[in-house]
Amino acid sequence: MQKKDWLGVFLMLAVTAIAYLPLAHQFGFLNDDWYLMFDAHVGGAKFFHEVYSVDRPLRGYLMQAAFSLFGLNPFYYQISAFVFRVLSGFAFFWLLNQLWRKSQFNNLLAALLFLIYPGFLSQINPIDYQAQIFSLACGMFSVALTLKAIRAEKISTRVILTVISILLGWVYLGMVEYFIGFEVLRLISVGIIYWREQEKNIAARLTSAFKTFLPFLASVGGFLIWRLFFFEAARKATDVNLQISQLFTSPLTALWWLNYLIQDMFNVTLVAWSLPLYLIAFPMRLRDMLFAIGWAIFAVMLVIIAMRKTRATLPADMDHEWGVESYWLSLSVIAAGLLPVIMVNRHVILPDYSRYTLAASVGVAILIVSVIEKISTRSMQMAVMGFFVAVAVMTHYGNSVKAATETESTRNFWQQVAWRAPNIRAGTTLIASYPNSALSEDYFIWGPANFIYYPEKQTSVPLNIKLPAAVLTDDVVLQIISNGGVETPLRRGNYLERDFGNVLVLIQTTPNGCVRIINGDAPELSPADQQRLFLIVPFSRLENVTTEGDSKTPPAAVFGEEPAHNWCYYYEKADLARQRKEWDKIPALLKKALAEGHYPEDSLEWMPFLQAAAKLGDVTQVRTTTKLLTADKFLRLQTCKIMKDFMQKETLSEEVVSLIDENICK
Repeated sequence: MQKKDWLGVFLMLAVTAIAYLPLAHQFGFLNDDWYLMFDAHVGGAKFFHEVYSVDRPLRGYLMQAAFSLFGLNPFYYQISAFVFRVLSGFAFFWLLNQLWRKSQFNNLLAALLFLIYPGFLSQINPIDYQAQIFSLACGMFSVALTLKAIRAEKISTRVILTVISILLGWVYLGMVEYFIGFEVLRLISVGIIYWREQEKNIAARLTSAFKTFLPFLASVGGFLIWRLFFFEAARKATDVNLQISQLFTSPLTALWWLNYLIQDMFNVTLVAWSLPLYLIAFPMRLRDMLFAIGWAIFAVMLVIIAMRKTRATLPADMDHEWGVESYWLSLSVIAAGLLPVIMVNRHVILPDYSRYTLAASVGVAILIVSVIEKISTRSMQMAVMGFFVAVAVMTHYGNSVKAATETESTRNFWQQVAWRAPNIRAGTTLIASYPNSALSEDYFIWGPANFIYYPEKQTSVPLNIKLPAAVLTDDVVLQIISNGGVETPLRRGNYLERDFGNVLVLIQTTPNGCVRIINGDAPELSPADQQRLFLIVPFSRLENVTTEGDSKTPPAAVFGEEPAHNWCYYYEKADLARQRKEWDKIPALLKKALAEGHYPEDSLEWMPFLQAAAKLGDVTQVRTTTKLLTADKFLRLQTCKIMKDFMQKETLSEEVVSLIDENICK
């Protein structure tokens, strides 16, 4: 490679690292990672074949290899995904350089924007999205090798490159079938090369392009034959025949597809550069925002320096080659990247469904640079490019902060559960409420719970999830309050038996608050808890927490090292002692917590200490704690009810009873 090529490689590598890696060491398992890693840990790396057999069986081989190499360490998956992402950018740069040899300046900018495109926000989730990012790299190399093959002078070289290109085409489509839009990129790229042969008439040019492209149809053609006629998808969302059949059953389907295509083209080209920044980066704390701005400035400076140096080493006529070609290619690839998604009734919704933007981002990057190229002054070009780079870096930093915060919050939640519950009976259906974090799937709960309490190896298929869980939807609320019976879902090789008459509710109201395992006979709720929790807490069975034995130690590879013993450690141990009726141990826990300077964020967390003081006849402590629990009207009324029930179950002194009646329930 020439010096300017190495400069481009360095720039792409450096700016991509700035965008994705500053906080990567703080990421843990997120979203679908939980069930994938639990399945592999319990069922072995080969179990990935069972997980993906229903829709994309080729992914099983990739994930089996990844788990065999990286195990449960999330950071290794981050680095692997980063490497594949960078390789996809290098391949894209190579592809563009083959199309527009004199426009390496523009090619570099397009490859850079493609790498840090802010519309794709799942780079932080590299276990679940390892296949997508690997597929992206394979797709880019497949198309780039196509151009290299058709220009090869030796027939043997052309054959070898063609075979490799086709094989990579099968791989990328086998991993992510909705990346099939890359075949349009391949087709138009070949067409551009032959369209430039102005000495031939249009028919001759089209004929030459078709003959050259024909062998490469083995890539998409071979995949489609297997997918449509030999493979039977168990998931409706990936059943191509089922989805496309809707076009023939309802003519309006085509109009809806067109409607979504227009919306999604707008989303991936414009909204992707504004909405994620607004929703993810702007709400950051001041400290995090300053870091984001600092990284953005650093990245922009690197880009400007590279733009100056690259400009100085390239011919003056370098930009004239793009012209109409880049516009047609970019718009076609954007549409082709979105249509396969729309045709299976999916839709680009930012930021939640950002994964569907990845294929289209190839065209978006070319389109933006095509617009920048038309700006007359170099300084304004640099300013506009700097703006896009800054937006992308700040968006990804905000996304990284969100992932790191979610990781810390989830680990904190389950570390507290481990302190509180020595064991939880198998068959208990868990209902959890995380602070400031939506739970969209049940395995966000049962994944970490089973890692702690039931991590034993299994050889059966499907795997038996011994602690099932449910997301608290309206339907689940109704099933719990009406004792709705048992569900037995089977999903991706995981068998659950959810008994809505046997639930255990775990609540953490705020990130700095403590996890409360609810006793349905005397539920303790915060005014800030979700309202639907008020309906189901009476059905929480505390007896599912078995108090025998020592507390579990969550695996450090998954949950990090045990955190320092703060207030919540002493609260959880006091709550456990309360369940064991070891009342004399609770005052000592309180004394130690206060001596170390720990205090609760939520006044509700004084409850175990109030009941212990009442049981032990410590009037002074009862009076002090009562003041803290009765400042809020809701807590005062709740505390009155809880203590009235407590007085009926436990023998208390007359002075304590009088104090409760006068200071709490009056």
